[in-house]
Amino acid sequence: MTGKIQQLTVGQRVEIQISGLNVPARFQTDFVGVIKGRWFIVAMPDAKRYGELREHLHEGVPLIVRFVLENDNGEICAFRTDIDFVVNHPTKMLFLDWPGQVESRVIRQGRRFDAFLPAEINRLTEDNGSDLTDNGVILDVSETGCRLKHKYSTDEEGEPQKPDWESGQRVQLTVQQKGNGEVKLGCIVRQIKCKEGECELGMQFNGNQKDAINALFSGSLVDINALARSGE
Repeated sequence: MTGKIQQLTVGQRVEIQISGLNVPARFQTDFVGVIKGRWFIVAMPDAKRYGELREHLHEGVPLIVRFVLENDNGEICAFRTDIDFVVNHPTKMLFLDWPGQVESRVIRQGRRFDAFLPAEINRLTEDNGSDLTDNGVILDVSETGCRLKHKYSTDEEGEPQKPDWESGQRVQLTVQQKGNGEVKLGCIVRQIKCKEGECELGMQFNGNQKDAINALFSGSLVDINALARSGE
């Protein structure tokens, strides 16, 4: 499936994770090109933004590369590789070993895939103010919506005190992502399940948010292990 790489365009943003560190370290950089069967070439990440990470980028370091293909289906792709060598002239670039396999998943046609994205939840009033702010986790995402979970308080009888969700309520989700910064998404509550101190919400994304939704997909959302399991 390495043919997916041939669909990348020069200058397209790709996300790279240094998988050998104890602490997850990710950065975004520009795709430069390929020498088919030998190297996948990207620019060295920006020194001002990723100065500390650059110290870990040297020969032999294992990486995970992720990118989004905006083709007829729309796919998230990922593969494992190592840094073969680093060049400094005419500009700093990373030459990565050609992968043996590229995993991919379609993100169109309402398909969902697992995620774990901390998010701030703001329930909106009629005048677009907020009458509830809470923190939760996005569990899975598709191009049309997501499933989200957060904790809630109960009264003495175990009944939810808040947030008294109702289908059709409007919500703004805010997700902080490395590389993409802050991503805001407008949603409508469609499904509600509250049990044992946790509330699970099915959200439908508002229309005309393609850039924000793509930012979710391209920014630290794909798990290479999840992709591998999906093909089993």
